[in-house]
Amino acid sequence: MTAPLPADAASAAAPRRAIGIDVGGTRTKIGLVAADGSLGIPYSLPTPADPRELCAMLARETSSLRERAGLPAKTPIGAVVPGILDEERELVELAVNLGWKDLSLGAMLREHLTAPLALGHDVRAGGMAEAAWGAGRLLPQSTPPDGGDLPPLADLLFVPIGTGIAAAVVHGGSVFGDRFTGEIGQLQVTEPYTGAPVRLEEVAAASAIGRRYAQQIDQEDSALATTDGGRPAARAVVDLARAGDPGAERILFSALDTLGQALATIVSSVGSLPVVIGGGLAEGGSIVLDTLRDSIVARLGMMPAPPVLPSSLGMWAGCQGAGLLGLTRATDAGPTGDAGRSGPTDAGPAGTPGPTGSTAAPGSVGSPGPVGLPGSAEAPGPTGSAGPAPPLISAEARS
Repeated sequence: MTAPLPADAASAAAPRRAIGIDVGGTRTKIGLVAADGSLGIPYSLPTPADPRELCAMLARETSSLRERAGLPAKTPIGAVVPGILDEERELVELAVNLGWKDLSLGAMLREHLTAPLALGHDVRAGGMAEAAWGAGRLLPQSTPPDGGDLPPLADLLFVPIGTGIAAAVVHGGSVFGDRFTGEIGQLQVTEPYTGAPVRLEEVAAASAIGRRYAQQIDQEDSALATTDGGRPAARAVVDLARAGDPGAERILFSALDTLGQALATIVSSVGSLPVVIGGGLAEGGSIVLDTLRDSIVARLGMMPAPPVLPSSLGMWAGCQGAGLLGLTRATDAGPTGDAGRSGPTDAGPAGTPGPTGSTAAPGSVGSPGPVGLPGSAEAPGPTGSAGPAPPLISAEARS
C-alpha cells in the first residue's frame, strides 16, 4: 500500500487552480480553472441587480465551491465584469448592461471574500483565455515578453456576442489598449431599417437580434422557443434564417453586416488578425461566420481577408479568463486612494431579489474547455439577500 503524502507534499503535487467568476448582464458563470486551462465544476446563476447582493452571493458560492473541491481558503479568485473598468483602481466606471457607474467593485468584493483577488475586464480576459487555451491553439503562439506566469498566447481579435458586444486585440503576448479599448458595442450606428441612430449592440448583440425579430411576429401564434422575457432567442432566429425564413434572414444578415462594418475598421487598423467570435451566436455555424466574414471582406479593399473562427471555449471563455487572472494576478491587498463608491446610492427603480437557483454545465473534469464534475449535484443557489436596492443607472438607460 502506498503511504499518503504529507500535507505539504500533497499541496505541492496538486495542480494550481483558481476560481473564475464571469459576471454577465444576465447570468454569472463560476468554475475552477487549472493552469492548463481545464475548467471544473462550471455552473451559472442569475446576476443580481444590486451589486451588494452580487458580492454576498459570490462569497457564498466561492466558499461552497472550495468546500466541494477540497481547496484551501486562500485559493485565488479572478472576477471579470463588462463595461469600462479601471483595473488598477478596481473601479467600474460604467457598465451599461449591469446599471453600474463609478462603482468600487474591488473594494466591495474584498469586504466579502477572504482569498486573494484579481478583478478584470470580461472580454480582455476572455480573449487571453481564447488565445492561450482555445482557438489560439490552432494558431502560432508566443510567450509574453515580460515572462511571468502567463501561458503562450496567439495573436487574434476576440469578439464575444451576447447581451452586449465588445472586442479584445491580443497581440505580441498581451492585450492591446487601455480601459476604453474594445467597447465597440457603444459605437453609434444606423439602425438598418428605421434609420435611427443607435448603439451597435442594439442591432447586433444576441439579445438585440432576438428582440428585433420579436417585433415582427405574433407572440401568441408563434411556436418559436423564447427567452429573456418572452423574446425569441438569437439562436432560434439563426435556425429560422437557415431554414429560409425571410424575416429572420433580414434581421440576422443586417445585424451581421452592421457588425462587419465595425470589425473591418479594427482589422484595417491592427492587421488581418484571425477574428474569433464568441458567445452562443458563434455556434450558428457558417450562416453566421461566413456572412460576417463576407461583410468584413467587402470593406477591406486590398487588405488580406482574415479568417473568422468560432470560439473554442464558447460561453465559458470569460470564466476561464477570470481564472487565468486569478492564477497570475490575484493579490490580498486592493488599491489605495479609490475615489469610487462602495455601493449604489443613486435614486432609481427598485432592484430585484437575489437568485434562487443555478444551472450547471455538462461535461467531465480534466480536459481543456468547459467540463463538469461527474456525479456531483448542482451548487445550490443563494437563499437570502440584503434586500433590494436601486440600480445606479435607470432601466431606460440600460435598454
